[in-house]
Amino acid sequence: MLTATERARKYVAKCPAAISGQGGHNATFHVAAVLVHGFALWDGDAMQLLREWNRGCQPPWSEADLGHKIRSAVNAQHLEARGYLLGDKTNGTPHPASSHLLPRAEKGRKHRADFVMPAKPKFFPMVLARLAARAKGIGDVVAFLGERSPVPVEGETSASILRRLYPRGSGEKVLIFSEMRSQGQLLWESDFSETVPARRFPAGVDGVWFLPQPVTGEFLPNPRMDGKLSRRSEEAVTAWRYMVLESDKADAGDWLRCLVQMPLRIACICESGGRSIHALVRLDATSKADWDAKVAVMKPALVTLGADPGALSAVRLTRLPQAKRGDRLQRLLYLNPASDGRPIIGQNEKGLL
Repeated sequence: MLTATERARKYVAKCPAAISGQGGHNATFHVAAVLVHGFALWDGDAMQLLREWNRGCQPPWSEADLGHKIRSAVNAQHLEARGYLLGDKTNGTPHPASSHLLPRAEKGRKHRADFVMPAKPKFFPMVLARLAARAKGIGDVVAFLGERSPVPVEGETSASILRRLYPRGSGEKVLIFSEMRSQGQLLWESDFSETVPARRFPAGVDGVWFLPQPVTGEFLPNPRMDGKLSRRSEEAVTAWRYMVLESDKADAGDWLRCLVQMPLRIACICESGGRSIHALVRLDATSKADWDAKVAVMKPALVTLGADPGALSAVRLTRLPQAKRGDRLQRLLYLNPASDGRPIIGQNEKGLL
């Protein structure tokens, strides 16, 4: 009798390969779902069979993309019972990576089940206020940040801030936007930053953003958009360095008092030119999969305190400090590119904690 892995291999071998521009994303997700759910395989076995199937894809997916498809399939909501392609529901033993999915039988529907997904984290203002109250000794929190900033905020410009975040000699390139849904209005290059006059930086009534992950600058096919060319997708990223924290719902004062207590490598904090505050946190992940894993651990706590869950994605724009949003300044509040992760406030600040 064939094992589940052998049966899965024979099944997947008959699945059409993913072809860019012809629904490749859906085809790949289908195969991943068949492996982890239909045949109830563990991550390692599923990944190995997905790699084998991937050899026929045009172009083949990266290892990080395959890992993302497996994780997506594990966390997706399925109508069929786990192991349904084995013909025996008893084979669908709990998956170690999906033990939080609790089966709930459906009356009158043979061999079918729903799954209760884990509750999504949500913002609790009372929790934020409680943590912010621990720093009640800080009066003017904006002034406090300016005083504690290792790089003095006075006199910094958008160009000088970028030079500190992406030093000359690194060869890194950064996309800058005045139209959020575009491919960027300026490709800023660290090695040639001195030759870019301030007047060349884009400006707009809605403000200015930048993509904090450095990129190649080339337009590359995005397989999640059927091969559409993009220079701001994950395929163009050269380093998974930063995470963006922003909050539109939290009280700005409470959010800042919370940020100064976080044991994160906060490299930069600035105002949005509106009501929100943006913080740039250094992660230095080795890959997108590593970035996703690091952020997944922190996400529930961050969202509870007011972080926008939509901003906690690996390819996310953030406000460019010291640029203008109409007549308002996206004011720089704090700059520390070499942060070591110790809270800004410090644990021995008498009267502050």
